[in-house]
Amino acid sequence: MNLWLFIWRMNPPHIGHLSIIDKMIEENDFVLILVGTMKNRDDKNPLEFKQIKNILSKKYTFNNKLKVVELKDDSSDLVWVFSIYKILYEIFQWITTINFYWWDFSNDSAYRVLSENKNHLMSYDLNFIEKPRKDSFVNFDRERYEISATNLRKALRLWKFDLASKFCDYKMFEEIKKYF
Repeated sequence: MNLWLFIWRMNPPHIGHLSIIDKMIEENDFVLILVGTMKNRDDKNPLEFKQIKNILSKKYTFNNKLKVVELKDDSSDLVWVFSIYKILYEIFQWITTINFYWWDFSNDSAYRVLSENKNHLMSYDLNFIEKPRKDSFVNFDRERYEISATNLRKALRLWKFDLASKFCDYKMFEEIKKYF
């Protein structure tokens, strides 16, 4: 049985995240989303895990096929990797193959840490799969905006709700607005 594992901050979740989640739910036995959280919130990470999970619950039902779990940051890469291992073992003991998905290996610290420490996850068959973003834009007011949490946060903070709504699933947008 295959498990697709995502490690994202999703702060906040946008349609780019959702399109991948939808595809992975359709194509795989199980999907586990680890939402990376920082000890202290900041401008790039304004939402807490509970808020992100609540936003996602407006579109998804969490069950045996789809789980969303918090993954707390740690200053030690090794502790962080063992946290992932512990989550995997506690939830999916029977899984042998894990597919890790990333947008861009060259710019992703989570990929770097996992690939450097994969010997600590050796009880799993690990597949690192890169799916670069292509044409991930929304058009608004005759301009193109890259779909990103950064652009979504910026639009929300500037009260440009017409633009911000283009980055979000309509079921989730009202919930996201509450936090900004």
